[in-house]
Amino acid sequence: MRVRVAEMAAKARYQHMLQSQMGGHIACAFEEKYLVRAEQLGKVLLLCFLFAWPPATVVDEVELDSLEPELPVAGPSSHETLPEEVVPLRYDLQLTLDPERSTTFEGHVSIHLNITRETSSIMFNARNLVLESIVLFQAIEQLQPAEVLKDAGWERVTLHFREALSPGNAVLQISYAGEMGKDMAGLYTSRYKSRRGWKTLALTQFEAIDARRMLPCWDEPSRKAVFALSVVVPAELMAVSNMPAASETTLERGKRRITFLDTPRMSSYLLALAVGRFDTIQAQTVNGTLIRVLTMPGQAAQGTFALSVAARALSYYEEYFGVPFPLPKLDMLAAPDFAAGAMENWGLVIYREVDLLCNETTVGVARKVRIATVVTHELSHMWFGNLVTMEWWDQLWLNEGFANWMQTQAVDVLFPEWHIWEQYVVEEQSRALQLDALRSSHPVEVPIRRAKEVDEVFDAISYCKGGSVVRMVNGVLGKELFRKGLGLYMRRFAYRNTDSTDLWSCWEEVSGMPLMAMMSSWTKQQGFPVLMVNETKTSRTGGSSRLLLSQRWFLADGSEEPEEGNHKKLWQIPLLPGPGGTDDHLIMESPEMRWEKKDGFLKFNFGQVAPYRVLYDSSLYGSLSQALRNGQVNALDRIGLLLDALAFAKQGKLPMAQLLGLVSAYKGEKSTHVWQALSEVLSTLHRMASFAESSFSALTDAVGNGMLRDALQEVGIAASAKETDLTRHKRALILRLMAMYLPKDKALAEEAKLRFERWLNAQDLQDTLPDDLKTSIFKIVLTNAETDAPYNALRRYARRTDIPQAVRLSIYTALGSAKRKDLRMKTLDMATGGRSGVRLQDIMYPVQGVSQADPDGAQLAWRWFIQRRRSIMARLKGANVRLLGVVIQLAAGAVPDKAHANAVEAFFQQHPVPGLERSIAQVVENVRTDAKFMMRFEDEMQGEEMKELLKGFEL
Repeated sequence: MRVRVAEMAAKARYQHMLQSQMGGHIACAFEEKYLVRAEQLGKVLLLCFLFAWPPATVVDEVELDSLEPELPVAGPSSHETLPEEVVPLRYDLQLTLDPERSTTFEGHVSIHLNITRETSSIMFNARNLVLESIVLFQAIEQLQPAEVLKDAGWERVTLHFREALSPGNAVLQISYAGEMGKDMAGLYTSRYKSRRGWKTLALTQFEAIDARRMLPCWDEPSRKAVFALSVVVPAELMAVSNMPAASETTLERGKRRITFLDTPRMSSYLLALAVGRFDTIQAQTVNGTLIRVLTMPGQAAQGTFALSVAARALSYYEEYFGVPFPLPKLDMLAAPDFAAGAMENWGLVIYREVDLLCNETTVGVARKVRIATVVTHELSHMWFGNLVTMEWWDQLWLNEGFANWMQTQAVDVLFPEWHIWEQYVVEEQSRALQLDALRSSHPVEVPIRRAKEVDEVFDAISYCKGGSVVRMVNGVLGKELFRKGLGLYMRRFAYRNTDSTDLWSCWEEVSGMPLMAMMSSWTKQQGFPVLMVNETKTSRTGGSSRLLLSQRWFLADGSEEPEEGNHKKLWQIPLLPGPGGTDDHLIMESPEMRWEKKDGFLKFNFGQVAPYRVLYDSSLYGSLSQALRNGQVNALDRIGLLLDALAFAKQGKLPMAQLLGLVSAYKGEKSTHVWQALSEVLSTLHRMASFAESSFSALTDAVGNGMLRDALQEVGIAASAKETDLTRHKRALILRLMAMYLPKDKALAEEAKLRFERWLNAQDLQDTLPDDLKTSIFKIVLTNAETDAPYNALRRYARRTDIPQAVRLSIYTALGSAKRKDLRMKTLDMATGGRSGVRLQDIMYPVQGVSQADPDGAQLAWRWFIQRRRSIMARLKGANVRLLGVVIQLAAGAVPDKAHANAVEAFFQQHPVPGLERSIAQVVENVRTDAKFMMRFEDEMQGEEMKELLKGFEL
């Protein structure tokens, strides 16, 4: 036997953590005779003699595909959970697999149970597992189930015993076999091309409910347990899991057994395993935690940036939370195929390659920021989500909303030059407000009856609105009380499960502020308010004015809030007046209130701290516009004013002339993130104009020639050695808009063609074309191409194995700009797979490229989806339903037309997609909202006032 021992400091810390748990949650779980201590090595090895017991005889199974049994439930009656009388404490799990030679695996698990009251049955989760033998040991008895009921619909197995089981400890042993699929869920396989040909690795993705695909288990977040994993794999392959290896044993026939240290007490969805051929780079935090980046062979150098971010972020989190990272190591694996951006498995975080790896010489700034925020997001989960976990999936936002806020907080500390909170308002807060303005949205704390329903709430409400609500609390409490409350929360609920009220209570305890009612109005209630600010007619007295503030539910289409009896929605709104406001903690709790305004401009929600919109009357709006032109408004509030104005214009509450007048005030804008907000507004206007053909050329000429051309000339198309990341990012944003508004500009087209050909023919991939300009350059070239040569060249280039994944995605997205319909159909068909297809994880990018190219592309993408629906569904069978949801959103949601909305609605009524009902309703509602906006846009753009306004852009 060869034993690999982790560093003594890490061991000592882990031993202390495990011993502290033994004193509370685990010591009572099983008798001391099951434990053998090896403290002299500075670790605890838990070795159970149960593995030596003989296998049970196979019990016949009864299949129950459609039965929905009446179940006792743990927790609220609205949750369909496993019965509470059997509690898992520990899993001793052995797996045997060889992903390069077989897609099957074998498993044997001994599950230590605490039976809390007398019962004659045991129910657990399993999916697509062949249960070969089952035996239960209690006291000195060896019991076999009289009946095994498998319910495929509920993914549950029920064991019925002839006699009732007594309260106390027991061990359930199961031998089984399973299949590793290619659907990026459960334990699955992923292929990649190396210098020695195609290779295969095995890896896991369990959140939300796919641990049951690898082992029989209690697959619910509140059923925390210790996992002791041992794997038998070919000797030439590497295996990594949540914990470091405790020992390795050489076996016959070129195999070896790797036994990992026990995990802390954790939820099943956090268990992780990867087996394959990996290159690694590593670093240590200042506190001695080992961090590694694992990649496919030959890619390790691309992980240096992420490794640096991780090392700094982990140290920052330990200081911020006041709680040490509780594991002895942290691995970050870049996977060739992965459904999500990343997954926060405790100690083994798995990422898409594009969200972890980059060439630091050519990487675009947006991608660099993305890698930093994804890494900091996942690492924040090591505390918020893993150490302290939501009780049930209706509290998903506690995990994801907090991590959404924390990722930005950490990046702001690590990279202050990025001004990341400005980007947060443009991207995260804006995304939340866009989705939450729909009637088909849902509350932050959304009722989840069955765990399968959770897939639909991994969305901008749980992540972005959740994060925006956390940011609001930070703004109301102040940084120190906010942080103090979080530290209390972490210490009080470590290794336990919580709901929102536990977090509110900790903040109330340290601040003395009554947060519970305020926060319930934001998390238990769908939607968000618009604060309407009107100057009263008799207000002018002595240099001040009196304002009337009122609130109502903001709806994207401008419709009025329906009466529910005599009740209307009401929020407790932090008013946050500025600049120089002294009433930072003033909360508006009523439908209306009065406000005394002094001279000068006034903006509520100063700094865009809270997730709501503010609509000012024309006189107040005029003073804000003047302050904007005078340079008195900070970047965060310039962003907020612009995005609010677009939302009000879409509602019909703000005339198009007023929106374009505001946009014109941003000529000469210097801030990169304000340009990002401008890009959002100008992209929306361009899309509307492209469908309303009569106003297209007037808008594109005015904005392109009167605003964008000068902006591009100012930053230049070529980078300089000393420029900042934000300057590079601004160039990319402006070039993207130029590719949209003036793609056929002669000088721009020639420059793009020159740079494209130089890049395409370069032998050195390091510095010929920055990644953040590639998509725009490719689109301009394809728009102006007279032959198929550029299109075919890009398709060939994307098949190369020596390029970063980010470049491949740029190509997939740009291919939709080819003008001919047959080339666009070829691009769309890449999503269906085959030799010329994209990886399953990238299925959305070709669809995005075509549907967002122009009106013809939008209509073609929907027709393509209808024609290829069966092949798309077949390819995505077994994969996370959210991937299909993204494809439907892109293919069905790009035509702003009422008849199209009706057609999409009718199609999915005829062909329903279980698990995507809410997502499809949101697509239909968005299309109807856009259709109303387009009709208003077309009407208002024909007026004489608008023509004069557009001429003013070029002055």
